[in-house]
Amino acid sequence: MDREAAITRAILLDDLELELTGGCGACGLEADWMCVACGRCNCDRHDDCVRPTGQ
Repeated sequence: MDREAAITRAILLDDLELELTGGCGACGLEADWMCVACGRCNCDRHDDCVRPTGQ
């Protein structure tokens, strides 16, 4: 039981850190992994986002 509680705490802390640094704890993306075009994470649909052209 203690092992499961420790794992749960570690996951919670990791998700919290992602949220505090601009990422998404729900889908596990760091801020710099968000969609380049719209800045949203994998929790959102990106049907209407337009990817920037290469420069």
